[in-house]
Amino acid sequence: MDAAAIVRRARRLRFRVRAGALSALSGAYQSARPGVGLTFSELRAYEPGDDVRHLDWNVTARQGKPYVRRYVEERALTLWLIVDVSASLRFGPEGRTKADRAAQAAALLATAAVQNGDRVGLTMVSDVVEAELPPGGGARHLARIVRALVATPTSSRGTSLTVGLSRLRHPARRALVVVCSDFLSPEPIGVWRRAARRHEVVALRFVEPREEQLPNAGLIAVRAVETGVSRVIDSGSKRVRDAYARAAKERRAAFLRWCSATGITGHEIGTINDPIGPLTRFFSGRATRRGPM
Repeated sequence: MDAAAIVRRARRLRFRVRAGALSALSGAYQSARPGVGLTFSELRAYEPGDDVRHLDWNVTARQGKPYVRRYVEERALTLWLIVDVSASLRFGPEGRTKADRAAQAAALLATAAVQNGDRVGLTMVSDVVEAELPPGGGARHLARIVRALVATPTSSRGTSLTVGLSRLRHPARRALVVVCSDFLSPEPIGVWRRAARRHEVVALRFVEPREEQLPNAGLIAVRAVETGVSRVIDSGSKRVRDAYARAAKERRAAFLRWCSATGITGHEIGTINDPIGPLTRFFSGRATRRGPM
């Protein structure tokens, strides 16, 4: 991809949405961020109204009067984006493939995070790590993330999202982890359950409409892009279309069962429209369920 094509794709990722819509997403993201704990600020004499749970009993005993520890909330958060770039994400019309929408969603979330002063890290995976950017903040880092999303070549066609968890095994601080994929390949439960216990994990499942309803188009040749297996099916057969729809429902049910078993919050996004609307509604809903932070 030449430099001009990279610039055009980067602009499509970030600037096709209205500024007001991006502000709404930024506000929803800010409200739904998980708490990242408290940091010790100072030790001072107790004053009426102080939280008695913060009394420092050792200092109180030595000084003969009550002292409390004062804490401030840590507001800086790390957002980790794990973006699936396997072959199955390439399904869909030009500009609206699952890969396009996943990259756009990741760019929008990165923009919202940077605008809120958070650090953003990116891992792009197939069944190997295709690209990785450590967490950072600011406009330059955001530009690097967007460039990686539009210009990273892939070396493998398969899918193993767990390889994207390698950088998340040892950080001391809790992070918000957003995984963008179609979740067509089974993912293990144990490793993701452990990740969800340590971090706040959100799974965004991207769905192309033709994956749910097979069009009535007679005999058509189909190919599994990750395995290369091809076959001809009769889409004019109602029995075939019904079986296709049932398989789509089972994939959705399997995704929901996996989310429930791992403790991960799952959300489905269609590829017809830009993802900013579904993302804003999703994070607004999370903020409402979480209550005041």
